Amino acid sequence: MKSFNRWIRDEVEDKFKLTRQKSLPVLEDWLQHGAPINDSQRQSLERLRQQLQNFVDLWNEAEIKMKFISFLVALAEYDTEQYHTFFERPLTIKIDNEQIGGIVDLLIAQGRAVPKRPFFCLHEYKPDVPSSKDPLAQTLVAMVVAQRLNDSGKPMYGICVVGRFWYFMVLDKQEYAVSLAYDATKDELFDIFAALLYLKTIIETKLL
Repeated sequence: MKSFNRWIRDEVEDKFKLTRQKSLPVLEDWLQHGAPINDSQRQSLERLRQQLQNFVDLWNEAEIKMKFISFLVALAEYDTEQYHTFFERPLTIKIDNEQIGGIVDLLIAQGRAVPKRPFFCLHEYKPDVPSSKDPLAQTLVAMVVAQRLNDSGKPMYGICVVGRFWYFMVLDKQEYAVSLAYDATKDELFDIFAALLYLKTIIETKLL
């Protein structure tokens, strides 16, 4: 099996005949129509922002996930009767007689005990990513596998987190786009969270 961490972007694009665009309407909609943030959420976000600012260069991958990302996801309240969050779950699929898969740090999908129809993938990496790695490619190939498993023809959403930097991604059929980096140690964290909140609206109105 070729795992997610062995892919680079050229391989993903060639294998699945994908084309990268500077942007896509679905990505612009996601980022431009963030949901409102209430005062309680804003206070929690500021505490998380300050903590990340103080420790992001010291934390390892697990610590970033447990001390920052998990709290951010919990604050967004994704678990509903219709879909749930799943951490560290495997995604695999056989394409052209080749098994492709790996562990996804975070999935939002239908299902209760196991993910069934995925809508969103988040991959997270250490602040100091080795040059041999391609975090965006690994997120993208996970999104491709999720798209094939979902089999709805609708866009697949994703985020690649590299330390303090968050990249929003959308895969729409054979085209994908990646946002510029959002720095979670700055006030851009509020934009990140507004987009995370708006993802709930996207799932409930366009993807279910």
